[in-house]
Amino acid sequence: MTINSLENRFNLVDELWIPAAGKGKISLRQAFADPAIRELGGNPIQKLAITKLLLAIAQSAYTPEDNAALDALTVDDFRKNCLDYIEKWRERFWLYGETPFLQMPAIEGLIKRRLATELKSATSKSAKLKAEENARPRPIGLGYYPDMPAENNTILSQQQIPRQLDDSEKALYLVTLMNFALSGKRIEKNLDPLTDGFTGKSVSAKPAPSLGNYVGYLHSHLVGPTLADSLILNLLSLEHIQENSYWTSGLGTAPWEQMPKGEDCPVARDLKSSYMATLLSLSRFVLLKENGVFYGEGIQYKSHKDGWREPGMAIRMLDGKVKLIWADPNKRPWRELSAMLSFMDAGITGGYDCQFLRYGIPPARQRYERIGIWSGGLAVTANAGDQSIKQNNDFIESFVQFDTAVIGEQWYGLLKVEMDALEHLSKTVYTATRGYFKTMNIEDSAFAGQASSLFWQACEKKFQPLLNACDKPTSLPTVRKSIAQDAMHAFEHYCQKDTARQLDAWAKNRPNFIKYLNP
Repeated sequence: MTINSLENRFNLVDELWIPAAGKGKISLRQAFADPAIRELGGNPIQKLAITKLLLAIAQSAYTPEDNAALDALTVDDFRKNCLDYIEKWRERFWLYGETPFLQMPAIEGLIKRRLATELKSATSKSAKLKAEENARPRPIGLGYYPDMPAENNTILSQQQIPRQLDDSEKALYLVTLMNFALSGKRIEKNLDPLTDGFTGKSVSAKPAPSLGNYVGYLHSHLVGPTLADSLILNLLSLEHIQENSYWTSGLGTAPWEQMPKGEDCPVARDLKSSYMATLLSLSRFVLLKENGVFYGEGIQYKSHKDGWREPGMAIRMLDGKVKLIWADPNKRPWRELSAMLSFMDAGITGGYDCQFLRYGIPPARQRYERIGIWSGGLAVTANAGDQSIKQNNDFIESFVQFDTAVIGEQWYGLLKVEMDALEHLSKTVYTATRGYFKTMNIEDSAFAGQASSLFWQACEKKFQPLLNACDKPTSLPTVRKSIAQDAMHAFEHYCQKDTARQLDAWAKNRPNFIKYLNP
């Protein structure tokens, strides 16, 4: 039997394909059934995509009517609901078959139609060969990016050479692609729309909605002691969903229950305006075939400027404009924690709002002694409608934990003071380093930025102790002393004092941290 056969093959409910920390690969059934599974593995985008898939299953299995019903949901009942659901819909989770998971078999017919048209108009043998080549499935590429190789890719190293993925990798790639595909011209060209009269397609596909336009959204969610606990913490009730006017279709229907027939059919329109789309969109219409994939643009979604909202995004309105926290490799996500938790301060108006955190933290106090916040994303470069991974673009993620008993306005106030103090220390290191090189008649501020970055790298290791100290202020002086030493080390790493001239510049610009150590 070949992959081209319509016989069902590789069921995601049973097969091992989901990366789990400390467990290798697990199945969908194990994800809900095994209490020993604490967290997902893989890169940040894979973690986000799988978390969204698991939440889509959980919301489809049982969405509590109101917040009281959500608070009453036990882990055992949650597991049972989800396991019963995937068993009921097991036939819709085949990676290959008549109804392949999250795939659009009709795209193969569009490619055959295009081939017939191109062969009819071809005037040379080379043109016919080119048309036949274009009609073959395309190589997937590296697999760990939600992307396809561009036609003009320059291969600089062996790592960039596309490789053949196994079925578990293809399943992970497929799920990741739907919400995080990059925009650009990698899609099949000159295909007819599946929806009659639809004119929204172009040679450049829009980005998937969870990646977003420009440089990539940052996403955050709560983390409990096990994977199932984490999913419960981020489950929304119908009451939550109805509070959000931009999800006009309400919860929506999971795509495997009812796949759209085209880009703008009634099912597609219902999905794109529902909460379900934030968990599992269909931004690409694809079909796994042989060792490659047929790959076209799918449903087109709004950007954050047009009203796209996800509960894991941190968003605020400023002067009538939408502002949000982006994925930034130069600013690790933990540095945005006080901004994401600004809802805790009753005196703050117009702060960032991350609904997963705002909705989930109050009930978490009743369920757990300790929870965490995970944040992550993929930073990309956008140019003329095309997104790519280049220069300093990268995956980013961070994870912090705290005791739920201490969470409150007083704790948050102290956290904000400490975060503001770190920002001030960073600026002090930058100014001192720049002053040193100016005294040395070296006009190169790059060293100042590098010193500041070195300071933040050191702070990342000290942030969890600092967070813990916000609960026990008596331990703050010890943590602050250690952080001040890191700041001085960052300055001295770039500002040498080996010669008399260097020593004079060092002494003149040496940063003073007395106010930080004795607030």
